[in-house]
Amino acid sequence: MQWAYVVIFVLLVLDCLLPVLPAETSVIAGGALAAGGQLRLPVVLFAAVTAVAAGDLLTHEAARRGGRRLFGRWTREGRPRRVLAKTTAALHRWGGAIVATGRFVPMGRTAVAVATGYARFPRRRFLPALLVGAVLWSCYMVALGYVGGRVFDQPFAAAGVGTVVSVAMTAVFAAWQIRAPQRVQDGTKRKDQR
Repeated sequence: MQWAYVVIFVLLVLDCLLPVLPAETSVIAGGALAAGGQLRLPVVLFAAVTAVAAGDLLTHEAARRGGRRLFGRWTREGRPRRVLAKTTAALHRWGGAIVATGRFVPMGRTAVAVATGYARFPRRRFLPALLVGAVLWSCYMVALGYVGGRVFDQPFAAAGVGTVVSVAMTAVFAAWQIRAPQRVQDGTKRKDQR
């Protein structure tokens, strides 16, 4: 089963570049297998943390070095330029929090890594936040699999349930985020009516 650690690592590194890979499921499965004794929990966690950090850092650096060439023409005017300006302003204000929590949002890991690289977000702020996010996300995913592995006898059933729970929680968070501007707008209307 030693190859399982390598699979988890490789899928997570590549997941930042190709977000359609089943990297999340591999980490949850790793946690479930650790609960059953087939894998060692600290090694699964180490593989997940280092892979998330490596993948995000590689994507960040690629966007930092080639992003302006790749996206420069597209972001010169109109809406893309306004979006880039807002994103850059948000990064300078809440950058550490965005980097640390971006992993928990669907497609957020890739978007944050590319945006921070393109905006040349300072590495001294990026790296600590990246490590915090990698540790938190890895602990969360491995724990989902581990708890599922303790509840179910079959590691693949545990991985399936853990994946469903993760997707459901992500969907709830995404729906809450989508509704956030509406809640702010509704609050503003109520204040104006007073």
